[in-house]
Amino acid sequence: MRSSYDPPPERGSPHPPGTDAERHPSPRCQPQPASPCHSPSGAVAGTYHTGRFTKVPRLAKLLRVPTPADRGPARP
Repeated sequence: MRSSYDPPPERGSPHPPGTDAERHPSPRCQPQPASPCHSPSGAVAGTYHTGRFTKVPRLAKLLRVPTPADRGPARP
């Protein structure tokens, strides 16, 4: 069952919803383009920072957007 915090499934998209957020800069962690957000320790963050994913209209109203598993959350 999907929690109310998870993004809705993407119809016909070959990539997870969070990867759209990677097209935008994050003022908090300043990642490279096409990279996930990072924690202060340098590990991949479990969710995208709010200032980044709210720039994507279809994600803007969500409370959080998890980092896709293939991006390696919690790994440096």
